[in-house]
Amino acid sequence: MALERWLIAALLWSLVGFGLVLCRRRSPLYLPTLALLGTGLVGAFYPLATTLIDPLSWRNISHLSDELLARTQVEYIAFALGLLAALWIALQSRWLEPARAVHTESNVPARDFVIASTLVGVGLSLYALYVQRVGLSALSDREDYALKYLMGQGLGPLQFGLWMAIAGCLWAEGSALSRNLKNLFVPFALAIAVWSIAVISVRTNFAILLLGYLAIHARRNEWRLGRVRPSLIALALVSYFALETFAMFRGAYKGDVGEALWMLQGRGMDTIAAAIGGSELSHPFITAAEILHDREAGELAGRSLVDGVLAFVPRGLYPDRPLMLSEQFVRSNYLELASRGGGAAFSLVAEGWLNFGSLLGPFVFGCAMGLLLTWVEFRGDLAPHGLVARIAPYFAFYVAVEHRNEFATLAKQVCILSACVVPIWIAGRAAAAVLTGRTLLPVAPATRN
Repeated sequence: MALERWLIAALLWSLVGFGLVLCRRRSPLYLPTLALLGTGLVGAFYPLATTLIDPLSWRNISHLSDELLARTQVEYIAFALGLLAALWIALQSRWLEPARAVHTESNVPARDFVIASTLVGVGLSLYALYVQRVGLSALSDREDYALKYLMGQGLGPLQFGLWMAIAGCLWAEGSALSRNLKNLFVPFALAIAVWSIAVISVRTNFAILLLGYLAIHARRNEWRLGRVRPSLIALALVSYFALETFAMFRGAYKGDVGEALWMLQGRGMDTIAAAIGGSELSHPFITAAEILHDREAGELAGRSLVDGVLAFVPRGLYPDRPLMLSEQFVRSNYLELASRGGGAAFSLVAEGWLNFGSLLGPFVFGCAMGLLLTWVEFRGDLAPHGLVARIAPYFAFYVAVEHRNEFATLAKQVCILSACVVPIWIAGRAAAAVLTGRTLLPVAPATRN
């Protein structure tokens, strides 16, 4: 059965490789490229790593047989085929070719400065209220990481302020502002990264900023996937291993750095086994395998797509709103974890399988995801100073880790960010008309910076 898993993984990566060839003229952080790479990594890492080392995990992995792992791999192949089908459609529509902008806006630098400043200022103000309500001790608690989520229940709009500030920093970096004005926002981005890693132990914010800035610079400097330097691949690998190492360190750290390092060193091979079982690449695959083991293919018949929209309506407006699939999954499979406010990664592949059946469901989800991502990139080419182009870098991280999510969580991020950004976008364009006659905001030169 180990040989079968390696053969299936080889087939999966041959499909991913073909998709990368189609995207070779685009950026290495082109959103469909990230989706392809994420599918290949998640669909192959756990089934291959476990042929070499028996994993250690808090997940229910004892019943994941070789046959079940192979079946789950096949569903990831279906998702990859869906992405390829979307790329083929995009190729026929000429969406994959870098397009020239069809029009330009006036007042772009002034508008971008107003919008970025408002997002950062309002966002950090809201988040400061969130910190005040939850308390610094709960946010920095090293013994109970779920405490901050329990204390923050009902404070979602305030917590989202930090992500508004992140979006503002990325907006400024991708804007038409001069380099000097862009640099005004860099300290805010660095402060958010340090706060997230060192204080609240949340890697997500750092990763959103990292991939967002990289995506902006890759597009601006016209990096091409077909000409990727080995140094960029090395940087990606180092960044990933740093995040995984941080996850292990966070689990061992109880206030003493030396003690945490000694504990990890003393575990020996168990540390490697735990790294495989607890990897960010393993969790979505394990979830998909558990779903295939416990549930019936196609049993939801598309219901999660409707419930996913209703799931993030405020409870004050809809007290009986449905639970998201990830919430249902944790309550059914990890009740003790759910009681402490914890959660587990879900899986787009599992959601497609639950909604539309084996193979067809993941294929449909993959195709829909691919079409959306290629359209976003095409729209960014046509209107490089438009709304879609400005907020797309924020979602680079969510595309890279798409298999940890479900429709509801992805839709929630898009809708909430849009609800915050669109009014500011409208107001910013109006304010730019007022600022346009002044010389406070220098326009960036035509050369790249």
